[in-house]
Amino acid sequence: MEHSNGIGAGGRTTISKKLTIKDALLYLKEVKDIFQDQEEKYEMFLGIMKDFKARRIDTNGVIERVKGLFKGHNNLILGFNTFLPKGYEITVDQDRQFLA
Repeated sequence: MEHSNGIGAGGRTTISKKLTIKDALLYLKEVKDIFQDQEEKYEMFLGIMKDFKARRIDTNGVIERVKGLFKGHNNLILGFNTFLPKGYEITVDQDRQFLA
């Protein structure tokens, strides 16, 4: 799945276009497809997003929960960076990036 982000100097994520609802829906579909046999993980992800929207958790809380939930699925973790505000970024151990 292609995202609207790229890797800039120093490995930082840069946003190259304004995000759309379509971007969010494509990401949700990717999460649902990957966890098609583990629907509870998809539901947990939706719960994290609801908690954030209701301000029960902050951006750092979202990052920690997403990293834990998507452990072993670095494509989802790195893809989530697209939706984080400027100044926030989830990183993964590059030596383990291709182990899923």
